[in-house]
Amino acid sequence: MSATHTEQRTALTQAAQPACRPSAVRGFSLIELLVVVAIGLVIAAVAIPTISTTMDGISLRGAINNANSTAQRCRIQAIKRNTYQRMHVAACNNRVALFVTDGTDANACPQTNDKTLWEQTWFSTEFGIPGVPTGAGAPSQLTTLQMWGTNNGALNINTDPYFNSRGLPCQPQAGAGCINNGGFVYYYQYQKTGRTRWAATSISPAGRIEGWIWNGKAWGN
Repeated sequence: MSATHTEQRTALTQAAQPACRPSAVRGFSLIELLVVVAIGLVIAAVAIPTISTTMDGISLRGAINNANSTAQRCRIQAIKRNTYQRMHVAACNNRVALFVTDGTDANACPQTNDKTLWEQTWFSTEFGIPGVPTGAGAPSQLTTLQMWGTNNGALNINTDPYFNSRGLPCQPQAGAGCINNGGFVYYYQYQKTGRTRWAATSISPAGRIEGWIWNGKAWGN
């Protein structure tokens, strides 16, 4: 094959091959970026309240579980010591404190040198004890029928509960010891960043201890 023919074939082959060009790199347009930002804002608007509600629920559940444990400790201590015990519920240093002592202990807050201080629980600063639920958006009060399935028996509201040596809730009576005269319910208010929630601890006349949380529509355990 002659050199001329070889040169012609090489030229044809090179002509048939596409030219190699650097690939173009295309960035995001302003409109695309704005769409992504808008989607992110919508997701955040939906997710943040849900996360806040979930965290509130965790805080409420943790506090109520601690309150129930403290009440149970008070009950057990009364049986163990064969004398009535008191579960104090008090506002101490801008926090709610629950603590167990002998029934005759009148300390307003837990004292480290108190020899009859058997247990103490502290709520976070978001909790308060303003009394029964009142005001706009406040839940209805719990009834004995809701809590214990009966309309019989007295209900002591936001009063420190006591337990006698039989492990039953009671109230001290002058000259008569601690008399079983019904059950107890204590309400707690939770406030954080404009959100208000309610919870409660109940003790039935038979000594059953339960925690309650208001979900915005109804009380539940």
